[in-house]
Amino acid sequence: MSPDPVGRLRSELEALRRAYSPGHHGLWSARRRAELVDRAMVELYRSAGAPAGTALAALGGYGRGLLLPASDLDLLVVHASPQAPELAGTVDGLLYPLWDAGFEVGHVVRTVEECERACERLDAAAAMLDVRHLTGDQQLSRAVGDVARRSVGGDVPAWAETIRRDARRRADRFGSAAHLLEPELKEGEGGWRDLHSVWLIERAAGRPLEELGVLRGREREALAAAEEFLARVRSAMHLETGRRTERLVLDHQPAVARAMGFEDEPGSDAIDGLMRALFGHARQVSFVLSAVVGRLVERSSRAAPQVRTPAQVLEALAVEADAGREPAAALVDAIEDAPIEDEVDWDDRVRAAFARVLRAGERGASSLELLDRLDLLRRYLPPWAAVRCRPQRDPYHRFTVDAHLTNTLRAMGRILAGEGAADDPIQEEAVKQVGDPDAVLLGALLHDIGKTGEGNHVPAGERIVGSLVERIGLADDRADLVKALVSQHLVLSDTATRRDLTDENLILDVAASIGSSERLAELYLLAKADAEATGPAAWTPWRRTLIWELVAKVQHVLDRGEMGPELAGRLADHVDRLRDLLAGESSGAVDDFVARMPRAYLLAIPPDRASRHFVTIAPPLGANEVRAVHADGVRPGTYELLVVAQDRPGLLSWIAGSLALAGLSILTAQVFTTGDGAAVDVFEVEGVWERDVSERRWREFRGTLRRAVDGSVSLEHRVGEKRRWYPSGPTSTPVTVAVDDAASETATVIEVGAADRLGLLYDVTRTFAELGLDVHLAKVATYQGRVVDAFYVRERDGRKVEDPSVVDRLERALRERLEG
Repeated sequence: MSPDPVGRLRSELEALRRAYSPGHHGLWSARRRAELVDRAMVELYRSAGAPAGTALAALGGYGRGLLLPASDLDLLVVHASPQAPELAGTVDGLLYPLWDAGFEVGHVVRTVEECERACERLDAAAAMLDVRHLTGDQQLSRAVGDVARRSVGGDVPAWAETIRRDARRRADRFGSAAHLLEPELKEGEGGWRDLHSVWLIERAAGRPLEELGVLRGREREALAAAEEFLARVRSAMHLETGRRTERLVLDHQPAVARAMGFEDEPGSDAIDGLMRALFGHARQVSFVLSAVVGRLVERSSRAAPQVRTPAQVLEALAVEADAGREPAAALVDAIEDAPIEDEVDWDDRVRAAFARVLRAGERGASSLELLDRLDLLRRYLPPWAAVRCRPQRDPYHRFTVDAHLTNTLRAMGRILAGEGAADDPIQEEAVKQVGDPDAVLLGALLHDIGKTGEGNHVPAGERIVGSLVERIGLADDRADLVKALVSQHLVLSDTATRRDLTDENLILDVAASIGSSERLAELYLLAKADAEATGPAAWTPWRRTLIWELVAKVQHVLDRGEMGPELAGRLADHVDRLRDLLAGESSGAVDDFVARMPRAYLLAIPPDRASRHFVTIAPPLGANEVRAVHADGVRPGTYELLVVAQDRPGLLSWIAGSLALAGLSILTAQVFTTGDGAAVDVFEVEGVWERDVSERRWREFRGTLRRAVDGSVSLEHRVGEKRRWYPSGPTSTPVTVAVDDAASETATVIEVGAADRLGLLYDVTRTFAELGLDVHLAKVATYQGRVVDAFYVRERDGRKVEDPSVVDRLERALRERLEG
């Protein structure tokens, strides 16, 4: 026996690690790792003076003979009652060398009777179903396995239902490993725990599940493939991070993809290849677990209807969805066995049944997801294959493309049914204007069908859906609506959040592109459903309010046929209300204030806020004077910050840098210039490190800004130093720079997307200043650690940026600064 079994174990595990690349540590190496640990455990336990009447056993994953690189060691020491007095020293002699060597060890010391009582808990019973004897009295280890199996009570269906409830609880907590872009691979739905839940049911049954008629041969093969793949991915994560990491975050995906041997391919880079394979395996795991439990639990349920044709499949699913039921396991099996090998030829019966499924809301969307898991949805909708399991790389989305599409269908069903109308002044009237709900539901399902990894998804989607609706055989008016929803689904959200809504010509252009009140209503409902299905960052109060404002303005254009009088009337109304609120001030001062302020300010800033700004903006400004006042923001935990100074190149960058140094994050920004050259910049900010911003930090901001304006301090070095201590956003978020010279008649629009980090706005605006560009208007938005900002910029002489060389230099400079 080796005098140092732990030291030898460390050397053997290191040799095993070096023998393979991280992505090739699959089930074989997991079993080999467990074998090496077994030998060390036996030596340690014996050398620690194991008393008679005790046993050492492995539990959980280690009990199954599988150990991933950073897995903990779950051990059970079983003893006969009364406890042997030497046992405490034995356990210490076993555990302390392992702890000292850095191993994660979970252990319990119990009698067989205590094990039986512990089996009242699902986690303990599950762990002891996997018990495996290592050394000592083998009868004790065998007795633990017997009490674990007895805890199931001989009722395997009830145990399976318990497993299903636990799986649902974990899914609610950890999300889906089959849909989320940053999946939890152990506890998430379709992950490692779900996979081994099937084997737990089999161990409780005491015989192969095929003999019970609840597991098919190809399903066992799918589970075996998923187990190998998940073992390799989790092992690669453990080895790449050096710890037991279970959530595959965006930053780790490139390294894991390389380790797994994925390479860039046309339309799919290596990361997408990894994630699509992972999502596919996780969906199989989730489906098989559900099917096994369903077959066990529903043995006495009614017989499944005959489903042999594409129409019969959809009709059977529609019946269950209309009744609010999940499809019975027998029906799922019948659908899986249906002889649908080729692409479906659509006829009136198929179209009618598909429409019934779309109209069934939550259950209808789940029915389509079931067809997808059975690899049948692409038979009905061939373009679905290209978006199936496809990740999305943008600042908003949390789900794969296909999951986002079915979630949008769900959201549209809720909206058309009236849910959420109480808090939405537009929704109820918009729903009334929908003339073809079926087409709107189909448009919701297909709106992102162009996200195939090959360029701009909107024109791609328009082409794809054009061929698809022809294949389906939709009537012309219905087909035109579906195509319009796909081609215009971003018009409202992109315009509202990235463009100047006080630009009269912009509103006219949007109204002209939409064309009718009915189409505006349909696009609004799709924008809302799309946002709700995307995630919490996509339908914030700020974003929702901007879209409402845009819809109202476009509706006015469509109602009146022109924009000028409406805009003038709104401006006059704002000025009248502002004058009323400033009735106590000098009428001359108020007249001067109204004359100085740009129309964009008077339209964008509500009169009650503008009246508060008056005392800061109205007095004459000194050459180097800076005024900065803050107030509570419109949202809890945010602040409105007003900064007034003589406009000059670089001012916005100095403000942004000073805010970063004071620990303040910019959520939105509105930048204006008065008729006499004063900059009036309005920000919504929040504290980076703490919710409440102290007066000391506001003083720090004002002091830093004043020194930056008078040239007594350089911000670049200080921001760089501060950034070292502040965690950046996900490094995998790509930097995007888009230059649009047609969006405005008076300015060039620069859109910048990047991972959020301290001083990001400072870096962007400093780049503009260095290139001699003035920021006329900025729309700054932060979404879950990522930003998408739009800037209206001009040359120093007031012209748009039209020189291609300047545009090229600007794009390069922004990318170098933001990627560096």
